[in-house]
Amino acid sequence: MSFQDLDFKSNRAALARHQCIDPTSSGLRMKLLIKLLLVSTALILLGFGVSSWQPAAKGADSTRKSSRLHYSLELPELIDSIFSDSEDAQVLQAVDDSAWKIVTIKSGDTLASIFSSAGISATTTHQIAGLNEQTKTLRYIKPGQKIQLLTDNQGRLRRMKYVPDITKTLSVIRNEDQSFSSQILNFQLDAYPVFREGVIETSLFEAAAKGNISETIVMELANIFGWDIDFSLDIRRGDRFSVVYNELYKGGIKIRDGRILAAEFINNGKIYKAVYYTDPKGDADYFNENGKSMRKAFLRSPVKFARISSRFSNKRWHPVLSKWRSHKGVDYAAVRGTPVRASGDGKISFVGTKGSYGRAIFIQHGARYTTVYGHLNGYAQGLKRGKFVKQGQIIGYVGSSGLATGPHLHFEFRVNGVHRNPLTVRLPEAKPVHPSYLQHFKQNTRAYLSMLELMDTTLAENTH
Repeated sequence: MSFQDLDFKSNRAALARHQCIDPTSSGLRMKLLIKLLLVSTALILLGFGVSSWQPAAKGADSTRKSSRLHYSLELPELIDSIFSDSEDAQVLQAVDDSAWKIVTIKSGDTLASIFSSAGISATTTHQIAGLNEQTKTLRYIKPGQKIQLLTDNQGRLRRMKYVPDITKTLSVIRNEDQSFSSQILNFQLDAYPVFREGVIETSLFEAAAKGNISETIVMELANIFGWDIDFSLDIRRGDRFSVVYNELYKGGIKIRDGRILAAEFINNGKIYKAVYYTDPKGDADYFNENGKSMRKAFLRSPVKFARISSRFSNKRWHPVLSKWRSHKGVDYAAVRGTPVRASGDGKISFVGTKGSYGRAIFIQHGARYTTVYGHLNGYAQGLKRGKFVKQGQIIGYVGSSGLATGPHLHFEFRVNGVHRNPLTVRLPEAKPVHPSYLQHFKQNTRAYLSMLELMDTTLAENTH
């Protein structure tokens, strides 16, 4: 039930009474006076003093307390059931939303074409496109995304919203001085950790599918263990893997998979473990249970999930030259156009056509190491001699240029100018957890590593 306080003030009530009573009716006035006198006499006889009576409720008011009576009046529940605060807000929001024009971006659309179709001036388009770094993202709008526009009666843009993804909205607003300002609104997704596992019978992807693990998680798993396991060469039937990762939800609906928190891979009987850790400075990476980095300074395979067609050898029959000669690298057969990644951080020392290599890239990694990528179909945009590249960055695409019978990547690894087998060479490691953070590391990763161990133990018991 709800209650509404009503104040009856003596001076206003008296005025109301005088308005309702005909002042010329002296008989009626006399009858009222007689009734009031009788009531007063009865109260005195019963010992009822006015001072002993208290109002049901009191409320602050500008009228003096002696001149008012304050009552509580019970109102019907219907008022609450018709208008709740949330429903009121929804009604107002619906009215507000109806003023917005929602545009679904189509192929070939640009900010200028969208604004033009909405009757917004080219001057406004120029102002917003060059406003700041945030609005520069409007140059890269994609089909399927949405832009919301709110204009005034003269067709001038008042506000704009651009939603590049479900967790982020770019908001642009016209200020009182007619300039524009923008802000990025970030929306947090709810993260829930889940455990999954798989046993490889034919392939990693098939095992993941049976374990209800998405391809996104499989690719991340391969990236984490890719420095120790060559997923093109080392995978064996019976290999096992388990993973703890976040599933991200919004409003109770799963949006996508999140980051891997901990993982274990048993390859040919050898156990590899990894856990995600963020140090007090905010730097984050994957480490084993002892704080040693999972990353190496180099990737063993520059092409993901490719088949090895020819190994490192001092004597190999060359299919094009039809003679025996050494093969100082590893060939990865893959579909033409498959991306080729830089094996490690370094500087491009050569990019172009080089003899039997065909289109090739040479990367210098510090003073000691050089990697070579041959038989390419083409190069990544903007790649040139002297440019620095990061590990895993796409530098080119698989092809069959030079002396090649079909599309594949020829990959070489050189140490101090000497060719080494990329599959077996001992790779330098990345930095481990700083000694001063080891205690923090153990405290913050114990839960996820324990989850892996607990689930492994439980599953092992259930299989016996």
